[in-house]
Amino acid sequence: MIELDSPTLIIAQAIVQWLLAILLMAERGMDKGTKYWVIALFIHGIANLLLFSRPYLPPVIAVIFYNFCVTTAFSFSYLAFARLVGKQAPLWLVLFPIFVMILTMSIYIDDIAMRVIFASIITGTQLILMAFILTRGNWYGSEKLKGWLMYSTGLFGVGFIVRALFCYVKPELFIHLVAKSSFQSGLVIAGMIYIIFSTVVILLVRLDRLNKELSTLASQDSLTGLFNRRAFMHNATSIIASENFPVSVLMLDLDNFKKINDVHGHNVGDTVLKLCADALQDGLKQYGIIGRFGGEEFAAILPRADSEQALVVSEKLRLAIETINVNPDIRLSISIGVATSSSVSSIEPLLIRADKALYEAKSKGRNQVIHADLLALN
Repeated sequence: MIELDSPTLIIAQAIVQWLLAILLMAERGMDKGTKYWVIALFIHGIANLLLFSRPYLPPVIAVIFYNFCVTTAFSFSYLAFARLVGKQAPLWLVLFPIFVMILTMSIYIDDIAMRVIFASIITGTQLILMAFILTRGNWYGSEKLKGWLMYSTGLFGVGFIVRALFCYVKPELFIHLVAKSSFQSGLVIAGMIYIIFSTVVILLVRLDRLNKELSTLASQDSLTGLFNRRAFMHNATSIIASENFPVSVLMLDLDNFKKINDVHGHNVGDTVLKLCADALQDGLKQYGIIGRFGGEEFAAILPRADSEQALVVSEKLRLAIETINVNPDIRLSISIGVATSSSVSSIEPLLIRADKALYEAKSKGRNQVIHADLLALN
């Protein structure tokens, strides 16, 4: 039967760390934060293997290299936590603890109390900095998970600082306490629980970020960044259901876009679409939403905009497209059809009316705005 003494738990912790690292490596498209955490897990596992083998190793490896591995692992952990919130960690803050650890372990290689004090202060500071970085930047995922990870990391850091103070004040008592296998086993189990919990949080945050990215991709036109047709229809339907009347719909189509593609190539055509999409979105951001319906065709909806307001906005958009400078050989213009209603149950009738007005604008020479109400008068 296997006894749960500290050496057995140390080896078990190393195996768990390596297994968790392999689990994370199996995930496709790992971001840098996850990669840093994988490196930290592997190095932590090596450190535990060294700790287990300490009685059989020379002091340089047993003390200096072990503490080097521990500090390096926590530096990579700090990098991983920084990436969790979209931050870049300063390089000196990553390398300085490693340098100080090697220096102090070399100086006090024969003084166990001083080694414990310096190692605890360095490790505790690293953990506290890891907890602090979580309060910065953008967090993806559950705020409760963030709180648990932040406080557990911070408490571990404070625990190491208390350990250093205890060893400084009562070195003999501390060394006697550490020599007890039950005390060491408790520390190893606590460390193992923290490693597993932190890995699960990192994995959950990564999955949440991927879900949000997939949701964005599903609703966004890949070229222009505008809503795609499906997302636009969904948002427009919500606007109408909220009875934001009067409501106006715009159908917009770039003039002679096929000629631009044929003469200048599709790369230039894509650039034109991006520039026009940016101009249209800038012109509409305080009035409504816009989406790309396909090719060079766009649609917009303006809640609480009557015919007059819709025509004013449309004319601003037309002028904005005219001012875009791609190159001297390309002159851009846009035709716009507008439809307005004070009571409608769905977006489709407005789109049909706006599309007819757009067709009329095209047939009358392009580069103009026509309201569907004018068609009814004619």
